[in-house]
Parts: sequence; structure tokens; C-alpha cells
Amino acid sequence: MSEARLNVRVDENTKKQAEIIFQRLGFTMSAGINIFLSRVAATQGIPFPLQLDSQETLGEKALAFEKSAIGAARARIVKQKENAVPIALFDAVQMKPYLEYPDGRKDYSLD
Repeated sequence: MSEARLNVRVDENTKKQAEIIFQRLGFTMSAGINIFLSRVAATQGIPFPLQLDSQETLGEKALAFEKSAIGAARARIVKQKENAVPIALFDAVQMKPYLEYPDGRKDYSLD
């Protein structure tokens, strides 16, 4: 097996933390990096899951949840209208809740 030299730049604190862990495992820094590179070659990829930044992930999950909630609310409104049941809604202009009856009448006396 021929050897190749690899020069990389890394954050000093990260390097120190990795050195401590490798020492506790009985490895040198070189051996630890060789293990990592061997796993990359063997798995044909990064040997651990890569994930989006948690803010992006949370934003995507929140958006999916919001779309789901809106869809469920709309479906419930349609069902209540079909069953001639008044629907509790909120008037964003007047900033008041109200009941909307199947005949279109609105009752703001909920507060």
C-alpha cells in the first residue's frame, strides 16, 4: 500500500477535541482520519446522516403542519355546512369571533 500525504485546515478547538477523543480510543490523529476516510470509501458516502440546519428543518415541518391543519379545518367546515351546523369563525377585520349559520347569517354575540 502506497501512502499519500493529506494537508487539511481545521478549527483549532475541533482539532484539540478530536485529538483527546482519539487518544482515549488509543488512536493517533492520523489513524482516526484514516479510519474516517476508509469508511467513506467503504460506504461510498459520508458514514453518518447529514441533516439540514435545525431552523430549516423546523421551518419545513411547521409549514407542512400548517398546511395540514388548514386542510383539516377546511374539510371540517365543509362537513359542518353539509350538516347544517353553525361554524365558529374569527373576523380578522373586527377582531371578533362569530358563528356563521348555514343561511349565511353571522352572530357576533359570542364574547
